[in-house]
Amino acid sequence: MTSDTATTGRGAKGNSDDVRLRVDGVSKSFRHVDALADVSIEIGTGEVIGLVGENGAGKSTLLKVLTGIHQPDGGRIVLNGEPVEITDPRNAAHRGISIVKQEQDVVPNLTGYENIFLDQIPDFSRFGVVDQGAMREKAQRIVDELGIDLDVSERVSSYSFTEKQMLEIAKAFSQSIDTDHPIILLDEPTAGLEEAGRDLLFDRINDLRDSASFVFVSHELDEVLQVSDRIFVLKDGRLVETFEASEASESALQRAMVGRETASEYYRTDRQVSIDADADVAMEVDGLTTEDRLDDVSFTLHEGEIFGVVGVEGSGKSRLGRVICGADAADAGTVTVRGDEVRPGSLSRMVEAGVGYIPKDRKAEGLLLYQSLTMNVSLPSIGTDRVSDDFGGLGKLLSLIDHDKEESMAARSVEELDIRTPGVETLVYKLSGGNQQKVVLAKWLQRETDTFVMDNVTRGIDVAAKEEVYRVCRDLAEDGFSMVFIGDELPEVIGMSNRIGVMKKGRLVDVIDAPAGDKPTEEEIIQEMI
Repeated sequence: MTSDTATTGRGAKGNSDDVRLRVDGVSKSFRHVDALADVSIEIGTGEVIGLVGENGAGKSTLLKVLTGIHQPDGGRIVLNGEPVEITDPRNAAHRGISIVKQEQDVVPNLTGYENIFLDQIPDFSRFGVVDQGAMREKAQRIVDELGIDLDVSERVSSYSFTEKQMLEIAKAFSQSIDTDHPIILLDEPTAGLEEAGRDLLFDRINDLRDSASFVFVSHELDEVLQVSDRIFVLKDGRLVETFEASEASESALQRAMVGRETASEYYRTDRQVSIDADADVAMEVDGLTTEDRLDDVSFTLHEGEIFGVVGVEGSGKSRLGRVICGADAADAGTVTVRGDEVRPGSLSRMVEAGVGYIPKDRKAEGLLLYQSLTMNVSLPSIGTDRVSDDFGGLGKLLSLIDHDKEESMAARSVEELDIRTPGVETLVYKLSGGNQQKVVLAKWLQRETDTFVMDNVTRGIDVAAKEEVYRVCRDLAEDGFSMVFIGDELPEVIGMSNRIGVMKKGRLVDVIDAPAGDKPTEEEIIQEMI
């Protein structure tokens, strides 16, 4: 939960005087742009340091320097009192520096133990034969010692999102298991985790302070304050401020990150559209049920309304979004869009009805990362006259793309949503998280979608980018677009929504009004959630 008051890190504070890792005046440039400029930080034994900054501040570059992906242009890295040269990620792991990436790096059709030791299989091989039993036994011992509840013999495809993230932590420890007190770099480790998963992760970090030190990178400032001992703020490649977490606040971190205090109207509630009970209905959900997660869920979404959906992990809120948009099938129930009943269970039918889906994991489900911005924006419109030429009727039949129309569509999106990109042919993976999310929105807007199902639409983007997404949502609502706004962050859902539906054990247990001048408190929502 977000708070503006000072917050202390969990558990016993690490020893910052007993330095394990020191980054000493490190600089790194790309094409005459300073990604890092004379950055110095220290990590003590058992310490958790937070690393924050906007996209482009230098956080990722610093992590890549520490893991040997980039070599610094100047400065040095001192590990356990000795200057070291880190040549590549494997060399970093052997020195005890491992990373847990934001996007999970697991192979679903392999077992947990195979994933943990994927880079170390030769260590378990003799004459070309892998000792699966030894690998499984060692992996289970690692997760047990870390206090992680996983059956490593199961295929990872059966793991929950939280279990996969715990597997990544075990994998990071396994890579540096033979070193004394490793340094674990956590790059947006809570992205995609619901509250219970985050609490579990924070508990593990706290429990492991005797065994390791951590660098915690996150855009979620409340989490950084909660878990860290000290916090380093980067801006434009420079270290601009260092805080003791116990003496810091979100507003102080925001000021240091962006050079100003975040606007008090962060969620632009002054622009919230007022919705009357007799307003036109955009969507009606009636009795949606799935055998494993949803139980008779019904609600009405009005034109111009932002309908928030909250709930603890396992409540069914994300499944609800997937069923509404057709990504998952329903066993019973109907969805009516603008007066027309659309049988749930088909993405294409929902797209035709004017429903667009912003998934929780934009990189895995929302984008073609290694394709251009133009292709991503035009993708839902292929086969329509928006991007397909007629050619006597053959164009639509064969999905022949008119590239001039396609590029015009992309250029319109860049202008309307203020997407920061070198050009419309730029590959999407090169864009910042906030601009990637705008591309996901753009592809549905260009398809003339008027109803959105958004699942954690600001996941993994920085403070300034979140404000931009909130602005876009307000613009859409003012133009009559409607949104089902599913979220894990209560302040965000409360701030953005007209009404808030509370999910619990697969049921919609309450719908709470959230008008601009009389928002419910987090405590009121939590009481319904639990």
